[in-house]
Amino acid sequence: MNETRDKRHLAALGSRIFSEANDLKRTPEALAEEIEFDIDTIHAAIDGRSPVETAEAIIRAMADKYPVSLADLWVEPDDTESGVKIMRDEESRATLRFFDRKDRDGDLTPYYEYRDTAMSRTAPFKPEWIQPIRLVDDADPDNPDVAYNHGHLMHQCTFFIGEVNFYWRIAGQGYCTEMNTGDSNYISPFVPHSFAGRNPDRPGLILAVTYGGDVRRALGQFGLIGPNSADELAGNPTNSIGAFRARLDRYLAAESLNRQDLADRLLAGGMDRTRIDMLTGGNEVPTADETVALAKALHIRAEDLMVTPLEDEGPVTVRYAGDTPERLYPKVNNPAYRMRELARTRRQPGLKGFDLSVLSGVDTTEGQFRHSLHQYVYNYGGVPVSVLWNEGENENADIINPGDSAYIRPMVSHSFSVAPDQDEGRLVIVRIPGTLSDAVIDEFSTFAVEGRSRVAGETKQWF
Repeated sequence: MNETRDKRHLAALGSRIFSEANDLKRTPEALAEEIEFDIDTIHAAIDGRSPVETAEAIIRAMADKYPVSLADLWVEPDDTESGVKIMRDEESRATLRFFDRKDRDGDLTPYYEYRDTAMSRTAPFKPEWIQPIRLVDDADPDNPDVAYNHGHLMHQCTFFIGEVNFYWRIAGQGYCTEMNTGDSNYISPFVPHSFAGRNPDRPGLILAVTYGGDVRRALGQFGLIGPNSADELAGNPTNSIGAFRARLDRYLAAESLNRQDLADRLLAGGMDRTRIDMLTGGNEVPTADETVALAKALHIRAEDLMVTPLEDEGPVTVRYAGDTPERLYPKVNNPAYRMRELARTRRQPGLKGFDLSVLSGVDTTEGQFRHSLHQYVYNYGGVPVSVLWNEGENENADIINPGDSAYIRPMVSHSFSVAPDQDEGRLVIVRIPGTLSDAVIDEFSTFAVEGRSRVAGETKQWF
Protein backbone atom coordinates (compact mmCIF):
# COMPACT_ATOMS: atom_id res chain seq x y z
CA MET A 1 0.00 0.00 0.00
CA ASN A 2 1.43 3.43 -0.91
CA GLU A 3 1.66 6.38 1.50
CA THR A 4 -1.41 8.18 0.16
CA ARG A 5 -3.56 5.06 0.48
CA ASP A 6 -2.17 4.47 3.99
CA LYS A 7 -3.26 7.95 5.04
CA ARG A 8 -6.69 7.56 3.47
CA HIS A 9 -7.20 4.23 5.23
CA LEU A 10 -6.18 5.63 8.63
CA ALA A 11 -8.46 8.63 8.10
CA ALA A 12 -11.35 6.31 7.19
CA LEU A 13 -10.76 4.19 10.31
CA GLY A 14 -10.64 7.31 12.46
CA SER A 15 -13.86 8.61 10.96
CA ARG A 16 -15.53 5.25 11.55
CA ILE A 17 -14.45 5.20 15.22
CA PHE A 18 -15.75 8.75 15.68
CA SER A 19 -19.04 7.95 13.90
CA GLU A 20 -19.68 4.88 16.06
CA ALA A 21 -18.84 6.80 19.22
CA ASN A 22 -21.34 9.42 18.05
CA ASP A 23 -24.01 6.76 17.60
CA LEU A 24 -23.26 5.41 21.08
CA LYS A 25 -23.48 8.95 22.52
CA ARG A 26 -19.89 8.79 23.76
CA THR A 27 -17.48 11.68 23.61
CA PRO A 28 -13.85 10.78 22.88
CA GLU A 29 -13.18 11.25 26.61
CA ALA A 30 -16.00 8.87 27.61
CA LEU A 31 -14.87 6.36 24.99
CA ALA A 32 -11.28 6.46 26.25
CA GLU A 33 -12.37 5.89 29.84
CA GLU A 34 -14.76 3.03 29.08
CA ILE A 35 -12.48 1.03 26.79
CA GLU A 36 -9.41 1.94 28.90
CA PHE A 37 -7.32 3.79 26.32
CA ASP A 38 -5.33 6.98 26.81
CA ILE A 39 -7.31 9.99 25.55
CA ASP A 40 -4.39 11.16 23.38
CA THR A 41 -4.39 7.75 21.68
CA ILE A 42 -8.12 8.04 20.98
CA HIS A 43 -7.73 11.54 19.53
CA ALA A 44 -4.80 10.41 17.37
CA ALA A 45 -6.85 7.50 16.01
CA ILE A 46 -9.87 9.72 15.28
CA ASP A 47 -7.59 12.20 13.49
CA GLY A 48 -6.04 9.41 11.38
CA ARG A 49 -2.61 9.84 12.98
CA SER A 50 -2.22 6.51 14.77
CA PRO A 51 -0.76 3.29 13.35
CA VAL A 52 -3.31 0.92 11.83
CA GLU A 53 -2.57 -1.58 14.62
CA THR A 54 -3.68 0.98 17.22
CA ALA A 55 -6.86 1.83 15.33
CA GLU A 56 -7.62 -1.89 15.03
CA ALA A 57 -7.06 -2.39 18.77
CA ILE A 58 -9.50 0.45 19.54
CA ILE A 59 -12.09 -1.03 17.19
CA ARG A 60 -11.77 -4.46 18.80
CA ALA A 61 -12.08 -2.93 22.25
CA MET A 62 -15.26 -1.11 21.15
CA ALA A 63 -16.73 -4.35 19.79
CA ASP A 64 -15.92 -6.08 23.08
CA LYS A 65 -17.36 -3.29 25.22
CA TYR A 66 -20.48 -2.27 23.30
CA PRO A 67 -23.23 -4.17 21.42
CA VAL A 68 -21.79 -3.36 17.99
CA SER A 69 -20.52 -5.62 15.23
CA LEU A 70 -16.80 -5.75 14.54
CA ALA A 71 -17.62 -5.96 10.82
CA ASP A 72 -19.56 -2.68 11.03
CA LEU A 73 -16.58 -0.91 12.56
CA TRP A 74 -13.77 -2.10 10.31
CA VAL A 75 -12.94 -0.33 7.04
CA GLU A 76 -11.09 -2.33 4.38
CA PRO A 77 -7.95 -0.70 2.96
CA ASP A 78 -8.06 0.42 -0.65
CA ASP A 79 -6.00 -1.95 -2.80
CA THR A 80 -6.54 -0.05 -6.08
CA GLU A 81 -4.57 2.63 -7.87
CA SER A 82 -6.98 5.58 -7.85
CA GLY A 83 -9.91 3.22 -8.29
CA VAL A 84 -8.44 0.68 -10.75
CA LYS A 85 -6.65 -2.61 -10.12
CA ILE A 86 -5.11 -4.64 -12.95
CA MET A 87 -4.10 -8.31 -12.76
CA ARG A 88 -1.60 -9.40 -15.39
CA ASP A 89 -1.95 -12.61 -17.35
CA GLU A 90 1.23 -14.01 -15.81
CA GLU A 91 -0.13 -13.29 -12.32
CA SER A 92 -3.32 -15.10 -13.24
CA ARG A 93 -1.39 -18.09 -14.57
CA ALA A 94 0.50 -18.29 -11.27
CA THR A 95 -2.79 -19.12 -9.49
CA LEU A 96 -3.45 -22.16 -11.71
CA ARG A 97 -5.02 -25.17 -9.98
CA PHE A 98 -6.95 -28.24 -11.12
CA PHE A 99 -10.19 -29.73 -9.86
CA ASP A 100 -10.98 -33.42 -10.26
CA ARG A 101 -14.46 -34.89 -10.70
CA LYS A 102 -15.69 -38.45 -11.12
CA ASP A 103 -16.11 -39.69 -14.69
CA ARG A 104 -18.54 -42.30 -16.02
CA ASP A 105 -16.38 -45.05 -14.51
CA GLY A 106 -16.34 -43.44 -11.06
CA ASP A 107 -12.68 -42.45 -11.34
CA LEU A 108 -11.49 -39.01 -10.25
CA THR A 109 -9.98 -37.31 -13.29
CA PRO A 110 -9.19 -33.65 -14.10
CA TYR A 111 -12.35 -31.66 -14.82
CA TYR A 112 -11.50 -27.94 -14.61
CA GLU A 113 -8.43 -25.74 -14.76
CA TYR A 114 -8.97 -22.61 -12.63
CA ARG A 115 -7.17 -19.28 -12.57
CA ASP A 116 -7.90 -16.16 -10.55
CA THR A 117 -8.50 -12.89 -12.37
CA ALA A 118 -8.75 -9.31 -11.10
CA MET A 119 -10.31 -9.00 -7.65
CA SER A 120 -10.35 -6.28 -5.03
CA ARG A 121 -11.10 -6.46 -1.33
CA THR A 122 -13.48 -3.53 -1.93
CA ALA A 123 -15.42 -5.34 -4.69
CA PRO A 124 -18.14 -7.97 -4.23
CA PHE A 125 -17.21 -10.28 -7.10
CA LYS A 126 -14.81 -13.21 -7.43
CA PRO A 127 -14.21 -13.71 -11.17
CA GLU A 128 -12.44 -16.83 -12.41
CA TRP A 129 -10.89 -18.01 -15.68
CA ILE A 130 -12.05 -21.63 -16.04
CA GLN A 131 -11.15 -24.12 -18.76
CA PRO A 132 -13.22 -27.32 -18.86
CA ILE A 133 -10.84 -30.24 -19.35
CA ARG A 134 -13.35 -33.02 -19.78
CA LEU A 135 -14.66 -33.34 -23.35
CA VAL A 136 -18.06 -34.54 -24.56
CA ASP A 137 -19.41 -35.36 -28.00
CA ASP A 138 -23.11 -34.72 -27.36
CA ALA A 139 -25.49 -32.28 -25.65
CA ASP A 140 -27.06 -34.83 -23.31
CA PRO A 141 -27.69 -33.22 -19.88
CA ASP A 142 -27.51 -36.70 -18.34
CA ASN A 143 -24.15 -37.60 -19.90
CA PRO A 144 -22.42 -39.67 -17.16
CA ASP A 145 -19.14 -37.84 -17.80
CA VAL A 146 -20.72 -34.54 -16.78
CA ALA A 147 -20.29 -33.72 -13.08
CA TYR A 148 -22.75 -31.16 -11.73
CA ASN A 149 -21.91 -29.06 -8.69
CA HIS A 150 -24.40 -28.47 -5.87
CA GLY A 151 -25.07 -24.83 -6.71
CA HIS A 152 -23.53 -21.97 -4.73
CA LEU A 153 -24.63 -18.91 -2.79
CA MET A 154 -23.14 -16.56 -5.36
CA HIS A 155 -24.93 -15.15 -8.39
CA GLN A 156 -23.04 -15.94 -11.59
CA CYS A 157 -22.65 -14.25 -14.95
CA THR A 158 -20.68 -16.41 -17.39
CA PHE A 159 -19.01 -15.37 -20.65
CA PHE A 160 -18.03 -18.10 -23.11
CA ILE A 161 -14.92 -18.18 -25.29
CA GLY A 162 -14.75 -21.08 -27.73
CA GLU A 163 -16.88 -24.22 -27.79
CA VAL A 164 -18.26 -25.08 -24.35
CA ASN A 165 -21.39 -26.94 -23.26
CA PHE A 166 -23.41 -25.41 -20.42
CA TYR A 167 -25.45 -27.72 -18.16
CA TRP A 168 -27.92 -26.92 -15.38
CA ARG A 169 -30.68 -28.57 -13.36
CA ILE A 170 -34.00 -27.15 -12.19
CA ALA A 171 -36.07 -29.28 -9.80
CA GLY A 172 -34.10 -32.36 -10.86
CA GLN A 173 -34.60 -31.79 -14.60
CA GLY A 174 -31.36 -31.46 -16.57
CA TYR A 175 -30.73 -29.04 -19.43
CA CYS A 176 -27.85 -28.50 -21.83
CA THR A 177 -27.05 -25.95 -24.51
CA GLU A 178 -24.02 -25.54 -26.75
CA MET A 179 -22.32 -22.18 -26.19
CA ASN A 180 -19.76 -20.34 -28.32
CA THR A 181 -17.66 -17.19 -28.19
CA GLY A 182 -19.72 -14.18 -27.13
CA ASP A 183 -22.57 -16.20 -25.60
CA SER A 184 -23.40 -15.62 -21.95
CA ASN A 185 -25.65 -16.70 -19.10
CA TYR A 186 -26.94 -15.80 -15.66
CA ILE A 187 -27.23 -18.50 -12.97
CA SER A 188 -29.24 -17.94 -9.78
CA PRO A 189 -27.82 -19.07 -6.43
CA PHE A 190 -28.02 -22.79 -5.61
CA VAL A 191 -28.78 -23.93 -9.17
CA PRO A 192 -26.60 -27.02 -9.88
CA HIS A 193 -24.58 -26.52 -13.07
CA SER A 194 -21.55 -27.68 -15.00
CA PHE A 195 -19.47 -27.04 -18.11
CA ALA A 196 -17.67 -29.32 -20.57
CA GLY A 197 -15.55 -28.82 -23.67
CA ARG A 198 -16.43 -29.94 -27.20
CA ASN A 199 -13.30 -29.28 -29.26
CA PRO A 200 -10.13 -31.23 -28.37
CA ASP A 201 -8.02 -29.15 -30.77
CA ARG A 202 -9.12 -25.73 -29.53
CA PRO A 203 -10.27 -26.03 -25.91
CA GLY A 204 -12.88 -23.48 -24.93
CA LEU A 205 -13.02 -21.58 -21.66
CA ILE A 206 -15.37 -19.49 -19.57
CA LEU A 207 -15.11 -16.35 -17.49
CA ALA A 208 -17.28 -16.97 -14.43
CA VAL A 209 -18.04 -13.73 -12.60
CA THR A 210 -19.55 -14.82 -9.28
CA TYR A 211 -20.71 -12.27 -6.76
CA GLY A 212 -22.62 -11.95 -3.52
CA GLY A 213 -25.77 -9.84 -3.44
CA ASP A 214 -27.72 -8.31 -0.58
CA VAL A 215 -28.51 -11.78 0.81
CA ARG A 216 -24.80 -12.56 1.07
CA ARG A 217 -24.30 -9.40 3.11
CA ALA A 218 -27.26 -10.32 5.37
CA LEU A 219 -26.17 -13.90 6.13
CA GLY A 220 -25.81 -13.17 9.83
CA GLN A 221 -29.44 -12.10 10.13
CA PHE A 222 -30.65 -15.05 8.05
CA GLY A 223 -28.80 -17.34 10.42
CA LEU A 224 -30.50 -15.73 13.41
CA ILE A 225 -34.09 -15.95 12.12
CA GLY A 226 -33.68 -19.42 10.57
CA PRO A 227 -34.73 -20.84 7.19
CA ASN A 228 -38.44 -21.25 7.98
CA SER A 229 -38.89 -17.60 8.94
CA ALA A 230 -36.89 -16.53 5.89
CA ASP A 231 -39.20 -18.53 3.61
CA GLU A 232 -42.23 -17.02 5.33
CA LEU A 233 -40.96 -13.50 4.66
CA ALA A 234 -39.97 -14.13 1.04
CA GLY A 235 -42.96 -15.69 -0.65
CA ASN A 236 -42.59 -16.93 -4.23
CA PRO A 237 -41.61 -14.35 -6.87
CA THR A 238 -42.78 -16.62 -9.69
CA ASN A 239 -46.33 -16.30 -8.32
CA SER A 240 -47.45 -12.67 -8.36
CA ILE A 241 -50.31 -13.13 -5.90
CA GLY A 242 -48.17 -15.10 -3.47
CA ALA A 243 -45.36 -12.54 -3.71
CA PHE A 244 -47.79 -9.67 -3.05
CA ARG A 245 -49.35 -11.52 -0.10
CA ALA A 246 -45.93 -12.07 1.48
CA ARG A 247 -45.04 -8.41 1.03
CA LEU A 248 -48.38 -7.22 2.44
CA ASP A 249 -47.99 -9.53 5.43
CA ARG A 250 -44.54 -8.09 6.20
CA TYR A 251 -45.90 -4.55 6.35
CA LEU A 252 -48.98 -5.54 8.34
CA ALA A 253 -46.75 -7.24 10.91
CA ALA A 254 -44.43 -4.23 11.03
CA GLU A 255 -47.43 -1.96 11.77
CA SER A 256 -49.00 -4.53 14.16
CA LEU A 257 -52.09 -4.03 12.03
CA ASN A 258 -54.64 -6.78 11.39
CA ARG A 259 -56.47 -7.22 8.11
CA GLN A 260 -59.72 -5.81 9.48
CA ASP A 261 -57.97 -2.63 10.62
CA LEU A 262 -56.46 -2.27 7.15
CA ALA A 263 -59.88 -2.87 5.59
CA ASP A 264 -61.39 -0.13 7.75
CA ARG A 265 -58.74 2.33 6.62
CA LEU A 266 -59.30 1.47 2.96
CA LEU A 267 -63.07 1.74 3.35
CA ALA A 268 -62.69 5.17 4.94
CA GLY A 269 -60.63 6.13 1.91
CA GLY A 270 -63.49 5.24 -0.43
CA MET A 271 -62.38 1.84 -1.77
CA ASP A 272 -65.04 -0.69 -2.82
CA ARG A 273 -65.75 -3.37 -0.17
CA THR A 274 -65.40 -6.25 -2.63
CA ARG A 275 -61.97 -5.06 -3.73
CA ILE A 276 -60.96 -4.49 -0.12
CA ASP A 277 -61.75 -8.10 0.76
CA MET A 278 -59.77 -9.40 -2.21
CA LEU A 279 -56.74 -7.22 -1.51
CA THR A 280 -56.53 -7.52 2.27
CA GLY A 281 -56.88 -11.27 1.91
CA GLY A 282 -53.91 -11.26 -0.46
CA ASN A 283 -55.99 -12.91 -3.17
CA GLU A 284 -55.28 -10.41 -5.96
CA VAL A 285 -52.52 -8.07 -7.02
CA PRO A 286 -53.66 -4.44 -6.67
CA THR A 287 -53.97 -2.01 -9.55
CA ALA A 288 -51.76 1.07 -9.62
CA ASP A 289 -54.42 3.22 -7.91
CA GLU A 290 -55.12 0.51 -5.34
CA THR A 291 -51.41 0.22 -4.60
CA VAL A 292 -51.32 3.94 -3.82
CA ALA A 293 -54.32 3.57 -1.48
CA LEU A 294 -52.78 0.57 0.29
CA ALA A 295 -49.46 2.35 0.67
CA LYS A 296 -51.17 5.39 2.19
CA ALA A 297 -53.00 3.17 4.68
CA LEU A 298 -49.73 1.48 5.66
CA HIS A 299 -47.64 4.70 5.70
CA ILE A 300 -45.20 3.42 3.10
CA ARG A 301 -44.31 4.19 -0.52
CA ALA A 302 -46.35 2.72 -3.35
CA GLU A 303 -43.22 1.08 -4.76
CA ASP A 304 -42.77 -0.82 -1.49
CA LEU A 305 -45.83 -2.91 -2.39
CA MET A 306 -45.10 -3.36 -6.08
CA VAL A 307 -44.40 -6.88 -7.28
CA THR A 308 -42.60 -7.68 -10.53
CA PRO A 309 -44.01 -10.91 -12.01
CA LEU A 310 -41.28 -13.46 -12.74
CA GLU A 311 -43.53 -16.25 -14.01
CA ASP A 312 -41.91 -16.08 -17.46
CA GLU A 313 -38.32 -15.86 -16.22
CA GLY A 314 -36.55 -18.84 -14.72
CA PRO A 315 -33.49 -19.02 -12.47
CA VAL A 316 -31.20 -19.44 -15.49
CA THR A 317 -30.97 -17.05 -18.44
CA VAL A 318 -29.05 -17.85 -21.62
CA ARG A 319 -28.22 -15.26 -24.26
CA TYR A 320 -26.63 -16.12 -27.60
CA ALA A 321 -24.41 -13.55 -29.30
CA GLY A 322 -25.97 -14.33 -32.67
CA ASP A 323 -29.40 -13.34 -31.36
CA THR A 324 -28.20 -10.10 -29.76
CA PRO A 325 -27.74 -6.95 -31.88
CA GLU A 326 -24.78 -4.66 -31.36
CA ARG A 327 -25.10 -0.93 -30.76
CA LEU A 328 -22.67 1.94 -31.17
CA TYR A 329 -21.54 4.11 -28.25
CA PRO A 330 -21.53 6.98 -27.43
CA LYS A 331 -22.86 8.31 -30.76
CA VAL A 332 -23.99 6.46 -33.86
CA ASN A 333 -22.22 8.95 -36.13
CA ASN A 334 -19.08 9.16 -33.98
CA PRO A 335 -18.69 5.86 -32.11
CA ALA A 336 -15.81 4.75 -29.94
CA TYR A 337 -17.19 1.28 -29.22
CA ARG A 338 -19.55 -1.43 -30.36
CA MET A 339 -21.47 -2.96 -27.47
CA ARG A 340 -23.35 -6.24 -27.32
CA GLU A 341 -25.35 -6.85 -24.15
CA LEU A 342 -24.74 -10.05 -22.21
CA ALA A 343 -27.43 -12.03 -20.36
CA ARG A 344 -29.96 -9.87 -18.54
CA THR A 345 -32.42 -10.87 -15.80
CA ARG A 346 -35.00 -9.00 -13.76
CA ARG A 347 -33.92 -11.15 -10.81
CA GLN A 348 -30.75 -9.05 -10.76
CA PRO A 349 -31.60 -5.74 -12.44
CA GLY A 350 -28.26 -4.24 -11.43
CA LEU A 351 -26.28 -6.86 -13.37
CA LYS A 352 -25.03 -5.32 -16.62
CA GLY A 353 -22.61 -7.19 -18.86
CA PHE A 354 -21.22 -6.30 -22.29
CA ASP A 355 -19.08 -7.73 -25.05
CA LEU A 356 -17.22 -4.51 -25.89
CA SER A 357 -15.39 -3.90 -29.17
CA VAL A 358 -12.93 -1.00 -28.89
CA LEU A 359 -12.79 0.60 -32.33
CA SER A 360 -9.43 1.27 -33.93
CA GLY A 361 -8.29 4.64 -35.22
CA VAL A 362 -10.97 6.73 -33.50
CA ASP A 363 -10.92 9.35 -30.76
CA THR A 364 -12.35 7.75 -27.62
CA THR A 365 -12.06 10.82 -25.38
CA GLU A 366 -15.82 11.33 -25.68
CA GLY A 367 -16.45 7.67 -24.98
CA GLN A 368 -16.15 8.00 -21.22
CA PHE A 369 -17.87 5.53 -18.91
CA ARG A 370 -18.89 6.58 -15.40
CA HIS A 371 -21.50 4.74 -13.32
CA SER A 372 -22.36 3.55 -9.83
CA LEU A 373 -21.49 -0.11 -10.42
CA HIS A 374 -18.42 -2.21 -9.65
CA GLN A 375 -16.87 -3.21 -12.97
CA TYR A 376 -14.87 -6.24 -14.08
CA VAL A 377 -12.87 -6.13 -17.32
CA TYR A 378 -11.10 -8.96 -19.18
CA ASN A 379 -9.17 -8.63 -22.45
CA TYR A 380 -10.08 -11.71 -24.48
CA GLY A 381 -8.91 -10.26 -27.80
CA GLY A 382 -5.55 -10.28 -29.52
CA VAL A 383 -4.38 -6.68 -29.06
CA PRO A 384 -3.47 -4.52 -26.06
CA VAL A 385 -6.12 -2.05 -24.92
CA SER A 386 -5.24 1.23 -23.24
CA VAL A 387 -7.32 2.31 -20.25
CA LEU A 388 -7.45 5.95 -19.18
CA TRP A 389 -9.15 6.84 -15.90
CA ASN A 390 -9.74 9.80 -13.63
CA GLU A 391 -10.53 9.92 -9.94
CA GLY A 392 -10.99 13.54 -8.98
CA GLU A 393 -8.17 15.53 -10.56
CA ASN A 394 -5.83 12.56 -10.90
CA GLU A 395 -5.42 11.23 -14.45
CA ASN A 396 -4.03 7.71 -14.88
CA ALA A 397 -3.25 5.41 -17.79
CA ASP A 398 -2.23 1.78 -18.22
CA ILE A 399 -2.38 -1.10 -20.68
CA ILE A 400 -4.68 -4.13 -20.42
CA ASN A 401 -2.90 -6.77 -22.47
CA PRO A 402 -4.55 -9.93 -23.84
CA GLY A 403 -5.28 -12.18 -20.86
CA ASP A 404 -5.08 -9.30 -18.39
CA SER A 405 -8.09 -8.34 -16.28
CA ALA A 406 -9.07 -5.28 -14.28
CA TYR A 407 -11.37 -3.99 -11.57
CA ILE A 408 -12.80 -0.45 -11.78
CA ARG A 409 -14.45 1.16 -8.77
CA PRO A 410 -17.87 2.88 -8.96
CA MET A 411 -17.92 6.52 -10.12
CA VAL A 412 -14.43 6.37 -11.65
CA SER A 413 -14.50 7.95 -15.12
CA HIS A 414 -12.68 5.75 -17.65
CA SER A 415 -12.27 5.02 -21.35
CA PHE A 416 -10.58 2.43 -23.55
CA SER A 417 -8.62 2.77 -26.79
CA VAL A 418 -6.37 0.83 -29.16
CA ALA A 419 -3.48 2.03 -31.30
CA PRO A 420 -4.48 3.22 -34.81
CA ASP A 421 -2.51 0.44 -36.50
CA GLN A 422 -4.09 -2.31 -34.37
CA ASP A 423 -7.18 -4.43 -34.84
CA GLU A 424 -10.22 -3.78 -32.69
CA GLY A 425 -9.87 -4.53 -29.00
CA ARG A 426 -12.21 -7.08 -27.41
CA LEU A 427 -13.19 -6.72 -23.78
CA VAL A 428 -15.65 -8.49 -21.52
CA ILE A 429 -17.35 -6.03 -19.16
CA VAL A 430 -19.46 -7.11 -16.15
CA ARG A 431 -21.01 -4.55 -13.78
CA ILE A 432 -22.77 -5.20 -10.47
CA PRO A 433 -24.12 -2.82 -7.80
CA GLY A 434 -22.46 -4.05 -4.60
CA THR A 435 -23.63 -2.20 -1.49
CA LEU A 436 -24.54 0.94 -3.46
CA SER A 437 -27.96 -0.49 -4.27
CA ASP A 438 -30.98 1.55 -5.31
CA ALA A 439 -32.36 1.20 -1.78
CA VAL A 440 -29.15 2.66 -0.32
CA ILE A 441 -29.05 5.55 -2.79
CA ASP A 442 -32.76 6.23 -2.21
CA GLU A 443 -32.16 6.43 1.54
CA PHE A 444 -29.14 8.68 1.10
CA SER A 445 -31.18 11.01 -1.13
CA THR A 446 -33.54 11.72 1.78
CA PHE A 447 -30.75 13.00 4.06
CA ALA A 448 -30.43 16.71 4.77
CA VAL A 449 -28.33 18.07 1.91
CA GLU A 450 -26.03 20.05 4.20
CA GLY A 451 -25.07 16.88 6.09
CA ARG A 452 -24.58 14.40 3.26
CA SER A 453 -20.81 14.84 3.14
CA ARG A 454 -20.61 13.43 6.67
CA VAL A 455 -21.71 10.00 5.41
CA ALA A 456 -18.37 9.45 3.68
CA GLY A 457 -16.52 10.61 6.80
CA GLU A 458 -18.02 11.87 10.06
CA THR A 459 -16.63 15.25 11.09
CA LYS A 460 -18.89 16.51 13.89
CA GLN A 461 -20.07 15.41 17.30
CA TRP A 462 -23.83 15.65 16.99
CA PHE A 463 -24.87 15.79 20.66
